[in-house]
Amino acid sequence: MKLMAMLGMYGRGARRLLGAMALALPLLSGNAAAQGENEVVFAGFGGSLETLFRDKITPAFEKATGIKLKYVVGTALSNYGKVLAARNKPDIDVYWSNELTHAAGKQQGLYAKLDPAIVTHLPDVLKVARDVDDIGVAVFLIATVIQYNTQAYAEAGIPPPTSWNDLADPRLKGRVALLNFNVAASQDLLVIMTRLAGGTEADVRPGLAKIKALKDSGNLVSFASTPAELDNMIVQKQAWVTVQSSPRPLMLKQKGAPVDAAFPKEGAGFFTNYFDVLKGAPHAKNAQILVNFLISPEIQRLIAEEAVAISIQKGVPVPKALEGRMSADEQGLSKMIRIDRATMNRDLDKWSEMWNREIEAK
Repeated sequence: MKLMAMLGMYGRGARRLLGAMALALPLLSGNAAAQGENEVVFAGFGGSLETLFRDKITPAFEKATGIKLKYVVGTALSNYGKVLAARNKPDIDVYWSNELTHAAGKQQGLYAKLDPAIVTHLPDVLKVARDVDDIGVAVFLIATVIQYNTQAYAEAGIPPPTSWNDLADPRLKGRVALLNFNVAASQDLLVIMTRLAGGTEADVRPGLAKIKALKDSGNLVSFASTPAELDNMIVQKQAWVTVQSSPRPLMLKQKGAPVDAAFPKEGAGFFTNYFDVLKGAPHAKNAQILVNFLISPEIQRLIAEEAVAISIQKGVPVPKALEGRMSADEQGLSKMIRIDRATMNRDLDKWSEMWNREIEAK
């Protein structure tokens, strides 16, 4: 996943995973493994997320259920391409989507509804994390935020940002960088700026005008192709401030980098990923069992702490890095800026053309 660069496992992980195994054991009497279908194919992300699954989650799942978990590595977009290519005869059971490919896949009819008889942890999931049709379920809840170099700000006598409009501070001339438009954070920023200007996803030109003004002022001067490249620019003070997903600056801060995240007072952008079961999945029941395991409280606690994210399960503690920054209750989460992904999916090509012509053009 482009948004993540997760840290190592915390010390009590093994005990929590044992608890998660116990939660999954009641499924064994009727699971697909007992019927000879002892595999489930999961398409997820590479890097540290893959390591988390291979080292911790996969062994726990296999021990609890007797089902072998096969992990297919890719990005959200590359795995979505695989899902589309094999839509008439899927070879993947569960796909880790992002909000855009979740919305697109629903429109294409690619995903199956979750089975409440198997996905028994679903009733305890926060409402904001549930698909309205229970086609898939959120993985965790994170935010689109302002990322800034705390050392550079302090040396320049600039207070930490508190508003999206702080990107236009004249003291930041030549110091703002953004991601190219093919990365989700800039796509979301376009909508956020449109909302601040009183517009909606139906017409994002007001947001485009605000970002263009940022460029014309001389504040916005550079673009990065990947989140990792942008992180390096901020850490090395090539740029002082940008827009990123919340886990990235918070993880850098935990590692000792002079970087932090600001959650703007107008609302941070709401962002999540989804676990989607494919329609016609080759191991359909195992797919449902896997999703239930992944959204269990114990596994959710593990994922939330490792990803510096809010768990979708009610009652799972907020990671320390997010305390006082991001809420874990429905009322607090409702104040975030949530994007109409169906409209974004429909118009993204048009938005991209506008962005490339007016923002990134030399």
